[in-house]
Amino acid sequence: MKVQLLTKTPCPKCDQLKMYLQYGLADKYKDDIEVVHMQESPEKFDELKDKHGVQATPVLIFGEKALHKCEPDKAEEFLRESLGY
Repeated sequence: MKVQLLTKTPCPKCDQLKMYLQYGLADKYKDDIEVVHMQESPEKFDELKDKHGVQATPVLIFGEKALHKCEPDKAEEFLRESLGY
């Protein structure tokens, strides 16, 4: 199961999180994250948004868990706990 990253354009916090995942964590979780972009996959985005009560992006989702405040340290902890590494 992959972690889903809900994102949209424009979204400075989304861009910041994606940069951190790419450069700060050296793409460690790249293959384990599915990006769900509001403009590219609106139906899937809306389904996940409604299910998890998303009001702002970015959001990380794994199963029934969602991380709504995606500061870099919290995002890394969420990924580590969700994926087990």
